[in-house]
Amino acid sequence: MTFPGRVEHRNSQYAIYAAACMRGGPQPGLLSDAGWWQTPLWRYAVFAVVIYSRAAAERRAVPVQLIARRIAARHGLELMT
Repeated sequence: MTFPGRVEHRNSQYAIYAAACMRGGPQPGLLSDAGWWQTPLWRYAVFAVVIYSRAAAERRAVPVQLIARRIAARHGLELMT
């Protein structure tokens, strides 16, 4: 997906960096980094999950669906098939 403006691009970049940061241990200050006037960051977080899931599937040579099931199981979620 291509983001049309600079703000959208920065938000998507932030979500990707935040996910990588959290994997390393530090927790980004999402509440202090996102103002009430900004687009909700959860939308960009979904894109980050998709990007990292595809990368994990490619790296492990498994289907993306398997990665999605593992993520869901880790968080106690049930996926609908």
